[in-house]
Amino acid sequence: MGETADDGTCGQWQRVPEEIALRLGDVPGAAYEVPDEVTCALEAGHPGSHTAVLQGLGDDEIWLTWTVPKTAVATSCRADGLTCLLPTGHPGRHHVIMAEEIEDTGPYWAADRAELEALLAQN
Repeated sequence: MGETADDGTCGQWQRVPEEIALRLGDVPGAAYEVPDEVTCALEAGHPGSHTAVLQGLGDDEIWLTWTVPKTAVATSCRADGLTCLLPTGHPGRHHVIMAEEIEDTGPYWAADRAELEALLAQN
């Protein structure tokens, strides 16, 4: 799959997680066979998550929703002289390895160098 549809729908595809397919495949009174892959049924260019029907039960349907995977080029975060494993500008704490050691240690979650040093002093 991986291609978009030409009928005005979004058409972005997603593999259905196996645990979801197994759970919905044996539901009594189910309307459909749960597919291995689905395509987004929303209009092309829609905002937010993608949506595809997985199963029908009476007057209700069960939908799979997912967000768009994307790639981005960003420099690595080196705030406060830390070796952070995340990109510059990331939210939350840094995910830090200690590369000054003979062998890398970590990773550790720390807001800044002071918190990291306090954490290391406890170990």
